[in-house]
Amino acid sequence: MKIQNVILNDKIQRALDDMGFEESTQIQQEAIPLILEGKDIVGQSNTGTGKTAAYAIPVLERIDKDLRMPQALVLLPTRELAVQVANEVRKIGKYMEGIKTVTVYGGADIKEQINKLKGGAQIIVGTPGRVIDLIDRHVIKLNEIKMVVLDEADEMLKMGFREDIEFILSKIDHPVQYLLFSATIPDDIKKIIKEFLNSPVTVKVLREGITAKEVKQSYFLVKQSDKVEALSRLIDTYTPRLTLIFCNTKKAVDQLYDQLIDRGYNCDKIHGDIKQAQRLDTLNKFNNGLIEVLIATDVAARGLDIREVDLVINYEVPSKEDYYVHRIGRTGRAGREGASFTLVSAKELRKIEDIERYTKKSIRKRTVPTVDRVNEVKKEKFIRSIVSTIENGGLGENRELAGRLLDEGYDAETVIAAMIKKLVKFDNSEERDLNDVVLEKRKRRAFKPENTERFHVNLGKKQGVRPGDILGAVAGECDIPGNDIGEIEVLDNFSFFTASKEHKHRILDRMNRSQIKGMDVSVKLSKKNKSKKY
Repeated sequence: MKIQNVILNDKIQRALDDMGFEESTQIQQEAIPLILEGKDIVGQSNTGTGKTAAYAIPVLERIDKDLRMPQALVLLPTRELAVQVANEVRKIGKYMEGIKTVTVYGGADIKEQINKLKGGAQIIVGTPGRVIDLIDRHVIKLNEIKMVVLDEADEMLKMGFREDIEFILSKIDHPVQYLLFSATIPDDIKKIIKEFLNSPVTVKVLREGITAKEVKQSYFLVKQSDKVEALSRLIDTYTPRLTLIFCNTKKAVDQLYDQLIDRGYNCDKIHGDIKQAQRLDTLNKFNNGLIEVLIATDVAARGLDIREVDLVINYEVPSKEDYYVHRIGRTGRAGREGASFTLVSAKELRKIEDIERYTKKSIRKRTVPTVDRVNEVKKEKFIRSIVSTIENGGLGENRELAGRLLDEGYDAETVIAAMIKKLVKFDNSEERDLNDVVLEKRKRRAFKPENTERFHVNLGKKQGVRPGDILGAVAGECDIPGNDIGEIEVLDNFSFFTASKEHKHRILDRMNRSQIKGMDVSVKLSKKNKSKKY
């Protein structure tokens, strides 16, 4: 990994090569040179932009390994994040002998942490409460501190750590370099910046439209009672390697966990009532692929550095729009493409509109796969796995066992069919459409007639098209906000919709290369100047 105008320590470069860092991210390119110059930094960036390495690299560069005293203090909102950041620092500094990083946080044996600190640690990574406790015990001494990092600063304030942060910073009675990273900069953060930072340089790296453009966002309108079945069909159809599912409450996490275990999924859960050691163990197993599905609350997952998630599923629509942004930010990270699905009941539909307005990005409405589609995917997956096993060879004793089965007098097809029945669980339930048919009365932006275009669509009621289908297709295919689409009128054999003039060329271009419900679409400008509401 190369940083413009910066030559990294050979040992740090070697560790970064081991970690697979080939290209630096924008926040790293902009922040690292400034930090190495000794400037205070306000880094405004989302989760997943590479900010941990952006401060960990220069922190390690500036540590005096011969001084066995705390020289850098990193404050974070959660225990999980503290552990992960410390691990990242250790990985980047693994070839730098003599540098020790210690993690401190509540809910763990303080005596063990004290012993580690007394062994001499230059870098301390921890949560505010435990850091204060260790300062009061005179275990953490601040007289040699030269760098302080406030990571996820807005989250620390949301969790009530403002006074703790101010207390810790006030205990440092000599000039230090401050590095503050936060996705948002509310007034409380501005006060801390004004009081403690010295002429900071702002580095702003926010993902386009608030949410990651690498994440394909979709929602599925289903009844609340059908959510578990819909969730199962989505996982079975799209077969993600790692899936992260969010619920709004600990109770909902527990209930969904029990239901998915009953259905045979390899899953686990994390929330605030689960012991810290168990949460860390579960997270480690998930990151290593030993658990394929992880169910979590927003608080428990806050700040977790989960890098390889293929799919994020909102089992419940979050209560706050920024929670949605944090959730889907767990996938599509570091340039990889990810996906997010949201299961929406009728009463949650308005929240989707609020999220679209907040993110300034439309969320595509899609349909839940059928039982037949789920079973077809399972068949294809099973066949591929068998073919791969055959091609890899090494069947040895298995051939002998196969021969013994055939010697029992059954033909090969019967034996194989029995083995498939034993190995693959097909869905034999009666086919049932899970897609809710509730009429979606979505609020539209108030358009002036001269700022809109009216479009004609070649499909209507007789083709099974509803207003929501047109809305979802236009918003999804054209990548425009749902509230930029106006009134929709569905007639027997064709339909009309209005949209902002600014999207005219995109709509005509993309919609005429798309489908609605598997049918080719023809969209053209309408000669009529009026439309009805639906």
